[in-house]
Amino acid sequence: MTDLAILLVLLVIALGVGRRLLRAVPFASPLEEALFALALALGLFAYATLALGEAHLLHAPALCAVLAAGAVHGWREATAALARAARAVRAGVRSVSPATGAGLVLAGALIGAELIPILAPPVGGDQTKYQLVYPRLWAEAHSIVPTPWSFWGYLQFLMNMLFTAAFVLRGDVLARLMNATFGVLAALAIYAAGRRLFSARSGGWAALLFLSMPLTATLMIRAWVEFALALYVLLAIVAVSAWRETGSWRWLALGATMAGLGAATKLMGLLLPALLGVVLLVDLLQRRGLARGWRAVTTTIAFGALAAVVASPCYLRNAVETGNPIFPFGYAVFGGRNWSAEAAAGLDAYYATYRETQATRRGAHAYRSWLDALRFPWDATMAPYSFEESGRSAFDPGPFILAFAPGVLLLGRDPRAWIIAGFATAYAAIVALAMWAHPRYVHPALPLLLLVAVVVVERCRGYGRAVSALVTLVLAATVLAQAVLAARVIAPRWTDSVRVVVGKSSEEAFLRRYEPRYTLGAMLRREVPATGTVLILGMIPHPYYYVGRVFVLASPLEQNAIDYRRIASVDDFLAIARALGVTHVVREVDPEKEAVNPVGPHVLALWDGLLARCVPLGAVEAGALYRLPDATPGALTGGAGPGATNGSRSAA
Repeated sequence: MTDLAILLVLLVIALGVGRRLLRAVPFASPLEEALFALALALGLFAYATLALGEAHLLHAPALCAVLAAGAVHGWREATAALARAARAVRAGVRSVSPATGAGLVLAGALIGAELIPILAPPVGGDQTKYQLVYPRLWAEAHSIVPTPWSFWGYLQFLMNMLFTAAFVLRGDVLARLMNATFGVLAALAIYAAGRRLFSARSGGWAALLFLSMPLTATLMIRAWVEFALALYVLLAIVAVSAWRETGSWRWLALGATMAGLGAATKLMGLLLPALLGVVLLVDLLQRRGLARGWRAVTTTIAFGALAAVVASPCYLRNAVETGNPIFPFGYAVFGGRNWSAEAAAGLDAYYATYRETQATRRGAHAYRSWLDALRFPWDATMAPYSFEESGRSAFDPGPFILAFAPGVLLLGRDPRAWIIAGFATAYAAIVALAMWAHPRYVHPALPLLLLVAVVVVERCRGYGRAVSALVTLVLAATVLAQAVLAARVIAPRWTDSVRVVVGKSSEEAFLRRYEPRYTLGAMLRREVPATGTVLILGMIPHPYYYVGRVFVLASPLEQNAIDYRRIASVDDFLAIARALGVTHVVREVDPEKEAVNPVGPHVLALWDGLLARCVPLGAVEAGALYRLPDATPGALTGGAGPGATNGSRSAA
């Protein structure tokens, strides 16, 4: 409950700050205003956290001072918004229809059920690989420390700064609550966008379909960044659409700001300002003509420049640290320290093999051409289990989009529908054809396509009462069917999560049952002294539960600290380990990853040779711990404890 209370305080402060900053924008409703205010203020809070980290001031008092300043700045707006919200809730309770009430109850039940795994300790997934690892590292180090032995340390953007702030203030539960908050905000943004552009009923059904989507359940119960990007996409499109209707430059500037924050959320988010810039340019040329095309171009450039400024902090951080703003990608263009052309090729090979391995689960091959990738919408709906090592429905976007979104062709020349559908299609096509065809990576397009699909179905109500009833039946049946699948996604570990939340079971017992690396991490913390340094041997380590001891990742996918292509013998490998100050070695057990080693059996031979010279300290399901004989503790960190750094090296 403490985490929920802290989250509520953060949101109230953010609401007040955002409302004060956006007083000049003519919003259509209090909900719309609140969404934009929260999105803007949370983005600024993330940047404040980054600034404190770069200044080595990432302490709770400093972060609380930032929040206190925000509270003073926006307390009038926050209290006014809360009072208005209370009045609106009281009025809504008296006038809500049975159908709307049922939808709200179902939405609340889904969110409540998802809250239980969030309050339990984190288990598996990208959250224990990097999403929570480096924010926790930075919070413990009170600084944004470099990680030359891991490119994951540079794939940290706006949402990860919020995770960092959560660790500074409280811990992992607050971090994952941040992610869930963006999920709820995204659902509310779908409703607000539908109400502004089409109808409240269309927005309501689209939001409910989004909340009941099995993929949404997967993203809600772990720490991800997709919800934040989806929120900024929705709000940027709403702002640009409002600008088209009103011509107000305030809306255009707000759209550019939201697009910039979306671009700062993850690398794929750069598509948001780029595609909206195209929409803007085309719309201006159509309305003003080619004769005044120079104004269209200058307006579009100004839009892009503002978005670039807003997005710049995280990219500038990477550029300063590595010489490459999108590190480790784009090496052929930007280069970059701690990386190489061979490493880029190896990473590509690894992921290509991973896609191939997963595709065999649907009896096919990974997409090898753009023509193959055209099957992606069908595969994502009918075989979502073939994109990730997870449950059958975990990445299921549901059948509704595939069935009805193409009906946009029947909506005539409605520019609102076509802008949304065109943006979503272009975004999904670029990602699927040029990057990685995966349901999670095209996620920002899904809410937009859901909205279009609902509008298509809603238009059928005009054909009579019988058809209108059938439309309601189709929508309700889809929501209920998706909710059942979402419940299956949440079900594993749910009962034990309840036991942890209510205090009937300990977090340690929960983790020992469901997270093998926790047991390995517990042994590591018990056997390795505070001055020790641990070398992690594994294809893709998940070091979240190793935080508390200095560690170096030795995956063949990483570079700089250890480059296996340039290590000729075990003696060379041992010399590198000693130079890094390694005192202990962990060998993670993950048989499924050995077959996709991009460097080849040479890596495994070096690992086996190194371990043969070490002293075994213990073994568990997830791996084994060894001591390196005659090691000198502290070479990596100058003898300091966890969280210290020495030059370009990093502690965890």
